Amino acid sequence: MSVLRFRGNFFHSSCFGAFVLGIALGAPTTEGGEPQAIESSVVKLYVYSSPSDPQSPWQKAATQVFGGSGVIIEGQRILTNAHVVEEYASLEVKRAGMAKRYTAQVVHFGHQCDLALLSVDDPSFFEGVRPLPIGELPRIQSEVGVYGFPIGGESVSVTAGIVSRIEVDTYIHSLEDLLLVQIDAPINSGNSGGPAITDSTVVGLAVQSLDDAENVGYIIPAPVISHFLEDVADGRYDGFPDFRLEWQDLESDAHRSSLGMQDEQTGVLATRMDYGSTGSDEIEPGDVLLTIDEAAVANNGTLSWAGPGRVDLSHLIISRQVGETISLGLLRDRKQIEKTVTLLHTPNLVPGRRRHANPSYLVFGGLVFRPLTYEYLGMFKSVPHDLANLALYQNIVTSERSQVILISRVLPSPVNRGYQDWEDFIVETVNGTIPRDMEHLAQLVDEAKGTWLRIVTEDRSYLTLNLKDSRAAHSTILDGYGIAHDRSQDLRDTISGAAARAAK
Repeated sequence: MSVLRFRGNFFHSSCFGAFVLGIALGAPTTEGGEPQAIESSVVKLYVYSSPSDPQSPWQKAATQVFGGSGVIIEGQRILTNAHVVEEYASLEVKRAGMAKRYTAQVVHFGHQCDLALLSVDDPSFFEGVRPLPIGELPRIQSEVGVYGFPIGGESVSVTAGIVSRIEVDTYIHSLEDLLLVQIDAPINSGNSGGPAITDSTVVGLAVQSLDDAENVGYIIPAPVISHFLEDVADGRYDGFPDFRLEWQDLESDAHRSSLGMQDEQTGVLATRMDYGSTGSDEIEPGDVLLTIDEAAVANNGTLSWAGPGRVDLSHLIISRQVGETISLGLLRDRKQIEKTVTLLHTPNLVPGRRRHANPSYLVFGGLVFRPLTYEYLGMFKSVPHDLANLALYQNIVTSERSQVILISRVLPSPVNRGYQDWEDFIVETVNGTIPRDMEHLAQLVDEAKGTWLRIVTEDRSYLTLNLKDSRAAHSTILDGYGIAHDRSQDLRDTISGAAARAAK
């Protein structure tokens, strides 16, 4: 059984440090034909970060300082990794060979593909620099060069690498599966976002390494970068389409014959789709997926692709833009049919995608509610089994639930006596209703009527609050624990939007 969602976590991101993988193969030239050093387009990032406290999401943790790298591209923009700048409070940049630092801002985040675009208000930062163009997908066995700033130095460091593999694989920052290029090269701590160069063009961006392996690194390839840049050209990031299909290979002759497949037909068996995801209204369990845009799907779930050879079937989906359409050839009840589907982006039940914002939360009666995310799981030395099961094996969006909501902790108060040691309980129902997401949970709590607020957790524990007493103690609890707002900005925006709509 294969799942197009999460296929392991054996990588580590080269967070805020050097990922130096190659030497430049050729350099751009000036109009007069004189060589221009690629180094002049490489940027050192100084990131001052104030991340949210996972236990108290209304608070910020102590300021941290990180380094990273980037590259100047057309439009006076800097391209880097999203994980380098994801929680920046202040950001400075300087070009290789320069002493002066300039203030920068993030213009767009692409957490799914671990990319970000930066701008610098002072135009003098870009004087005398020719931006590096985005190239093509590098070839297997081709040499690439990646520039960056390793920890402990101010000058650019360059190391050589050879492309050894190209496939759809997991981006550790988002835990999404996208095209990824493997390079056999040493990895040095300190330089995420360094450009991989071939023939004077950017063919990738350094991003992560493989644990327990020597000289194995990964770059975000040019097609993924180009997809991101095309996506944000309208000023909005829509992300990459997903294809949350769970499928089974059909390498058994008997199985294919039992489904009515002809000898020349190949494909995979659809067993389940996430609710609301691409194709969920068109594909039924038991269908055989034969083709995607007329490209034949092999019995092992791969497609033929010139260059790399074969690639996971999801590649044809994620290489397109959200909103485009694609055709699927299906075998249903021994009859071949065609379906046209619109490509969508739908987050996982337990998302790995990150946002430059405080986590979503709601505080009521001293109970702290928040969604389960991979960032939250990251604070555990040993992840509780029930939470790990949801993240790894039951990460399935349904018509009833698009987020897993936790009672992450209880702020002690007389109104919640008896529950003050509760931590990380999964909310099953609130007054008999399954909360679909945090917005729905806030609505259930705000609009609750009667005497009690009754919460049932997934392990069949029961929690009951007196609504009148909890509402009366609300401001006292918030003031006592230094909480300015009982809910995160995203939920406050939802309330404001609902009020504005109701007033019309």
